[in-house]
Amino acid sequence: MTTDSYPDERDLQPHVLEPGDQDSQYAPTPGYYGRTPASSCGLSPSPEYHSEHDLEDLCQHEPERPRLLQLSEWHDGMLSDELPANCIQYTIEWKVTVNKKVLSRDTEEDVVLTPSAYWPKTLKGKLERLLEGKIPRKGRVRSDDTSIAVSVNDRSQRDLMKRFDHLDIDWTAVEKQLLKWGELFRRGKKLRLSITFKYVEDDSLHKITSGRVEKRGRSSVTKRMLNERDAQLDAEENVSGQESIWRGVYNLMRCPSSSCHLGPHCWQDPHGKKHYKLRSHQLKRLIAFVEKGGALLSHEDVPDNFREELYMEERHRLESQQSQKNKMVGTPGSCQPININFNGMRSSPQQDTSNPTTASAIVLPPNDQVMEDLNLTGLRDEAVKDYGAWHESNVGDENLKAQFRQACNVALANGLDLRLIHEDQDPSFFIDKGIVVGIARQFVRDIGQWVKCVRNVTLDDQATQAAA
Repeated sequence: MTTDSYPDERDLQPHVLEPGDQDSQYAPTPGYYGRTPASSCGLSPSPEYHSEHDLEDLCQHEPERPRLLQLSEWHDGMLSDELPANCIQYTIEWKVTVNKKVLSRDTEEDVVLTPSAYWPKTLKGKLERLLEGKIPRKGRVRSDDTSIAVSVNDRSQRDLMKRFDHLDIDWTAVEKQLLKWGELFRRGKKLRLSITFKYVEDDSLHKITSGRVEKRGRSSVTKRMLNERDAQLDAEENVSGQESIWRGVYNLMRCPSSSCHLGPHCWQDPHGKKHYKLRSHQLKRLIAFVEKGGALLSHEDVPDNFREELYMEERHRLESQQSQKNKMVGTPGSCQPININFNGMRSSPQQDTSNPTTASAIVLPPNDQVMEDLNLTGLRDEAVKDYGAWHESNVGDENLKAQFRQACNVALANGLDLRLIHEDQDPSFFIDKGIVVGIARQFVRDIGQWVKCVRNVTLDDQATQAAA
């Protein structure tokens, strides 16, 4: 028995929609107009169909765009679970080269701060401390340029290469590239900055300050010896894990002041802050002191006997300068010595009649013209006290007044009258006794002004009142 494959006539008749069919959400299927196909059990509506509640949920759970953490959002000791979920993390691999030779390498892992903030806050300081430790002589190297490579471990992406003069780094393009790869970081890719700080040796500064240019052969030998010494010190530090004594002493005594012209190494006296030049043999003595167990953590730890030698050396230097000035007295065109008469008698300058030049009027420098023909009567110690009181009356700060009183006491305790102080012109003597530099210089300098403008005027007024 065969079954007719043609459709039944009833199927071809128009079908009237029932009320339930008219409310259907589905349009009739082509070829079956008038019928609503039976929905399959368990099927959900089309993917394009969402209720308003579903759209709100989708917006709330949509992930934020990856970003770099700003400095205003950061604090020291910040834990990883405190970081925003969309924060980009990256690695910095940096190295320092001198004349194309690698000096040191280091890695900064899991960096979250934006590079423009991490550079001045952390990385730049590490670079400076590295150079201070690895380069023993100040000014031996100078920055040439800085190169940066931004990369991600994805073969479909090309590295970004940037170069900057010296340390003038513009982080804009670097940060833009990190943000561009933010989605790759979210998928598990690693972002990396490879930075090379390139330095070159600069011996020209040393040649200029020394006042001479060394011969080629001698310069080469010296450079080779310095390199060998640096290599030996580096080896010692790698073995011990600590800074070498030699390098520690030299770094401590390196003069930080740009206005000091004594040399690259100085001892700064804690009392008065005066600088004393240190030579190689003196630095070696300090190294030997530390090697024997002495503590040398600051300039205050310098031994007393070492300080006394520096004081004595400075006094000898000043005495030598004074003796050279004294030798010039009486020569043609030179200035006559200044006399302060404590007995009320004005001493006349001696003239060499054998020399016609001295027989004529001698033109004195301005300072000597002020100091010429001064009379000082009375007790010498009382004059020192009056001079100190005059200085106190010209300042309002109590600390400065105390300093002038202390300078006066130092002069009296050492038997110095105003004439001796003026002849020596040695502020360093008072500085060595604990007087600050400015007070010491004024105390030595202003004797002539006080004698001429204050002391004698006061005595004249007293004499006038007594006569009246």
